[in-house]
Amino acid sequence: MIGLTAAPITLVHVGFSGLALVTGTWVVLNPKGTRRHRWLGYAYVASMSVVLTTAFGIYHLFGRFGIVHWGAVGSWLVLVGGLWPVWLRSRMPSWLFWHQLSMGLSVAGLYATFLVESTYRLFPARYFWFTTVGTSTLVLLAAIWLLYKQLAPQLTRRYSLPER
Repeated sequence: MIGLTAAPITLVHVGFSGLALVTGTWVVLNPKGTRRHRWLGYAYVASMSVVLTTAFGIYHLFGRFGIVHWGAVGSWLVLVGGLWPVWLRSRMPSWLFWHQLSMGLSVAGLYATFLVESTYRLFPARYFWFTTVGTSTLVLLAAIWLLYKQLAPQLTRRYSLPER
């Protein structure tokens, strides 16, 4: 097993991951649209940008571009998918829906990745599917359920048929 101090890039990656966990959690749990929400939201985006960029420089798990790196590509897409609606909100009537969906998925992916990183280091490889894949899947399913509960009323209002 590779230690956390294997390379300076790993320390930067882990440090900014912690910052992303703190800022992302704060943004999810507190009032939206405030100055503090925007400031900490951009701090989350900045810290995730460092995390995702440094992920491409960490190769000790596979020795080559692997599933972790593809996850970082997907995470970049979701993160940018949460920013574009905010930047284009004057031309995008459903900007809030897309912003909440993408940022919710970004934070959920961060939590799931935290569990993956924690469990594959703590448990023997024979428990990989149960501990690592199982727990991260549960986190993502819970996030999808919570996002659905939060965002379904917006979809219903926007796309429902007029009553007769």
